[in-house]
Amino acid sequence: MVALAALVISWLAWPIIFNYSTVQIQPIASAVSTLAGMLFGFVMASVSLLATAKDNTLVRNTALTGYLPKLVDQLHWTMAVLLLVCLLFLITLFLPDTLVFHIGDSAQEYKFSSVFVTVGVFFLINSFYLFFLSWHSFKTFTKNM
Repeated sequence: MVALAALVISWLAWPIIFNYSTVQIQPIASAVSTLAGMLFGFVMASVSLLATAKDNTLVRNTALTGYLPKLVDQLHWTMAVLLLVCLLFLITLFLPDTLVFHIGDSAQEYKFSSVFVTVGVFFLINSFYLFFLSWHSFKTFTKNM
């Protein structure tokens, strides 16, 4: 459901992003990449906390019940999507306006930077959702530590 909403938002953002130049895209890409990198760091710290607390009774018991591996998998997926967002927007920082492509026989030029930003927006929305779910699961788990 979230992926569908992210797809619709990305599709609706395309006409706006399409008209942006590299000068307009670069500050946005820099900020989003920085934000995704910081969120990645928070999630990685959560995984590190779980790894260092392996002698904790709650951590041992949840590992036995199978909840801990699910939580760690959720954290890893969140990290993967955040890293993808960071990478997409970092690549966008270095794409010039002159790097374009055409679809079919159309004379319309499409900038690669606009495509990367649109795809990045799709994954950004999904990463925020995954981050919220991971944060909620981790908060619930650590409340009992």
